[in-house]
Amino acid sequence: MSESFRETVAKNGNKPDRRAELMKLSKEELLDYIDVLSRNFWTVQNNWMGNVTLRYGSEVAAEFDELLWAKWPGVEAYRFKKLFNLGNGLEDVAKVITLSLGAEEGPEGEYVEFTDKRVAFRVTKCPMQLRRREEGWDELNCKPAFTSMWKSIADVINPDIKVVKVYAPLDPHPDDDWCGAVLEL
Repeated sequence: MSESFRETVAKNGNKPDRRAELMKLSKEELLDYIDVLSRNFWTVQNNWMGNVTLRYGSEVAAEFDELLWAKWPGVEAYRFKKLFNLGNGLEDVAKVITLSLGAEEGPEGEYVEFTDKRVAFRVTKCPMQLRRREEGWDELNCKPAFTSMWKSIADVINPDIKVVKVYAPLDPHPDDDWCGAVLEL
């Protein structure tokens, strides 16, 4: 029988021990836990962006969004590269995107091209922009942030990977193709 939470805390000198608690979970529970963390990430991101928009306007919100996405994905890519012993190809960039904390509960997307030399990805549903529409707000200019995200990850995986095309709001788009990027090696 698994020890209780209280027993685990006591055994650890009355300090929290997340790793010990996670070790008690099944694989399915761990996957559910990761999904909750992903939803938590998007809750923080969307509340942050909504509050900045309300206080300072969409233009400032877009600037702060770009600052975030210029840094965070690169840090995540660096950590994943070490953790999963990733290489330096486009497949490794795609793996970072797939494993990202922001991937599961955020925008829905698909690869429209996937070779050793070229990857093209598009977002088919963007909950954040759809929510802005529901609130009566204009679409957020997320092209700078989206561009920064791809560049940040590519630079960590392999500086020779180039982001050759990016489209995103405020670019015109249909409702099933919000934004996309093409990377080449």
